[in-house]
Amino acid sequence: MGNVILDALKDSAIAAPFLLAIYLLIEFLESNERAKTRTVKLLNGKLAPLVASGVGLVPQCGFSVMAADLYCQRYLKLGTLVAFFVATSDEALPILLTNVKTLPVVWIVLLVKAVYAVALGYVINLFDRRPLAADCELKDEQGCCHHEMGGEHKRGFWAFVKHPLLHTLKIFVYIFVVNAVFGMLLYFFEQQIISFTSTLGIAQSFFTALIGLVPNCASSVILTGMYAEGIVSLPALLAGLVSNSGIAFAILFKQKKQLGRNLLILALMYCLGVLCGVVGALFALL
Repeated sequence: MGNVILDALKDSAIAAPFLLAIYLLIEFLESNERAKTRTVKLLNGKLAPLVASGVGLVPQCGFSVMAADLYCQRYLKLGTLVAFFVATSDEALPILLTNVKTLPVVWIVLLVKAVYAVALGYVINLFDRRPLAADCELKDEQGCCHHEMGGEHKRGFWAFVKHPLLHTLKIFVYIFVVNAVFGMLLYFFEQQIISFTSTLGIAQSFFTALIGLVPNCASSVILTGMYAEGIVSLPALLAGLVSNSGIAFAILFKQKKQLGRNLLILALMYCLGVLCGVVGALFALL
């Protein structure tokens, strides 16, 4: 059990530098109108889903956390966020690469996740009409813009870093608690999960996609472990890895006023994972 707490602390600590970097960036953007405009255009340009997919494939859950927070700050469209989430590999990629049994399927996992992420990103962005940070002048009722978005102004060093540091600390504690709680649950019920999944047959994707939603790095470890041991099929593994976005959902659900929207994103990620797994299973039967 002590290892669970240590793992939760480690995973939270790994995400902290990414959080601090993105909060410092946001602080800079909110005080520099020209840089803010250019960044918003880059993050929501024609290549945004493609960039999100490429970055998401890097085996580091901090990128999905970064994407979730950028989305809450209205610097990303929903499709770009989904592209980040679908492409995210978390701990799965290193495990697949270091296991002789799973090494041959690494290219399949990466290819499917990358193509799926890019396609979904572009399609969903076509229907996303949510105003971005560039359209937000003052803090709105939904809590997504937390500073006045006025012109450039100069501040001292401490005034500049104070808010990002405090915000990073708050999110670090929040992520640690979430990691610890879900880590404990997975620690005590891992064998029951494995036993149940092995009996599902072609319906495995419905359960592995659910495992993937657990906001903890251990979920991707369990999924890849079950595949390596022959408990779940490759399509079922893909279902879980598509729905998995590391601990990013912990950041989304911290926005309590956006509960309905966040539940829809959660449901969307689950459905996308199941769809990928079911389609893959049907192709395997041909």
